[in-house]
Amino acid sequence: MGTDIYAMIEKRNKETMKWELQRIGKDDIYFIPRNYSLFSILANVRNGYGVAGVDLGNGCIPISNPRGVPEDACEEYKNYVNLWESEEHSHSFFTLAELLNYDWKGNKTKHRGYMKQEVYEEYKRTGFKKSYSGNVFGRHIVKISNEEMDAIINGGPADENASYYTQVEWDESYYESCVDFVENQLKELMRIAEESDCEAENLRIVFGFD
Repeated sequence: MGTDIYAMIEKRNKETMKWELQRIGKDDIYFIPRNYSLFSILANVRNGYGVAGVDLGNGCIPISNPRGVPEDACEEYKNYVNLWESEEHSHSFFTLAELLNYDWKGNKTKHRGYMKQEVYEEYKRTGFKKSYSGNVFGRHIVKISNEEMDAIINGGPADENASYYTQVEWDESYYESCVDFVENQLKELMRIAEESDCEAENLRIVFGFD
């Protein structure tokens, strides 16, 4: 099974200094799309591997290992954790300031994935990764080396009934691996902080994984 993240946004009340739930419209839960590179950075979750331990690459350096549920979390989040206690793990939290100060563009990692022949050929030509998988199985699937795939693409002998795949490695910055989170969700959190007249250290996300 895959892993997902469940998060809430909290804002610290300047008068009481208590953390309070910051809703997005009518929603308590702040939706963060599934991204194992992001999960590894936030809490060392699925760091370099996918479902059933499939190799996805070298992994990332976490900002921190899971810190647990903060003692001063808002009541809504504590109630949510208690409700799903048996199904969630790796609880943690970060202020917006911590997330903004992280070196998303300076840190890099190596990813790995299997590409089928047509996708690999396009990747070699353009550098564009149309699709890839951590692993592939099937009756007619044949895994071969990059060199063997290059030979087939260049007209070498091939089984017309086979579906050829090869494992590819590539380097990416953490920014490239988590561009949606950095460009969209961090900016959304910045907007929320600005509209709430709230400093970055007084806005945070609290989260866990299933």
